[in-house]
Amino acid sequence: MKPLGKRLKHWFLFQFITAIVSLLNFLPRNSAIALGGFLGRLSYFLIADARRKTKENLHLAFSKEIGEKQLKVIARQVFVNLGKNVADAVRLKNMKWEDVEKITEVEGLEYFDQAYRVGKGAIGFTGHLSNFELMAAYFSLRGYRLSVIGREVYDPRLDRLLVKNRESVGLKNIPSSAGVKPLLKALRSGEFLGILADQDSSRVRGIFVNFFGRPARTPVGPVLLAYKTGSPIVPMAIARIEKNRYKIIVKPPVELVFSDNREKNVTDTLQRCTDVLESIIREYPDQWLWMHDRWKSKPES
Repeated sequence: MKPLGKRLKHWFLFQFITAIVSLLNFLPRNSAIALGGFLGRLSYFLIADARRKTKENLHLAFSKEIGEKQLKVIARQVFVNLGKNVADAVRLKNMKWEDVEKITEVEGLEYFDQAYRVGKGAIGFTGHLSNFELMAAYFSLRGYRLSVIGREVYDPRLDRLLVKNRESVGLKNIPSSAGVKPLLKALRSGEFLGILADQDSSRVRGIFVNFFGRPARTPVGPVLLAYKTGSPIVPMAIARIEKNRYKIIVKPPVELVFSDNREKNVTDTLQRCTDVLESIIREYPDQWLWMHDRWKSKPES
């Protein structure tokens, strides 16, 4: 059993989060987004560690291209956008197709269709950019069969809320702890499988590829699944645009590399997927989760 102090902390945090979620669902959408942005800006000043890590990572990625003054502006906006995206994400259970369609446009839908209709399932290679929960909901509500891999939240009560939110729009949530079998099953049944592949996590197998010019340990699962099943890999992401709307960006499927060197094949394919995702993040640098310690792992000499 967890220590009493930690249990009390989690209880108060759960009550606070559920109260905020209820308020965001009660307010009109624009008001909820405005509140989310305010809370995000407040978090920038209150959460020192996240603010410091965001600035450090932005400096690592852009110091040769963007001045320090502008990087500070981007850092603040990262928190504001995060708050706005969370405000929209927690409202998904009350949104229907008509609501989502009204605030979303898609660039490259033909690539999504092309991969989906191959009949071998398809893998969406994406990352923590903008409202990725809404991106999955868009395709599910449009009629595609989608599964997403969800990392369990530390508090089972919050995890249930998150899973319920996804299931309310027709998504199938596969816990990251479930192993590879349900992933293979989803692909072999022709489903589209969404995978967030832009964080350094010791919980999943990763290899080093370049990300913003630096070696970053990157989940290799999407590529290994593609080689095993023949499912196309489709790099994609979502970005917030003007008037509280979103643009989903779908890129052409990444072709698998085949040679006698399997390790090099996997690395080269993962690098190309990561390059595409990086190119989208570069277009919207204030919408990615820079507070994640992306380069914490170091490659061996």
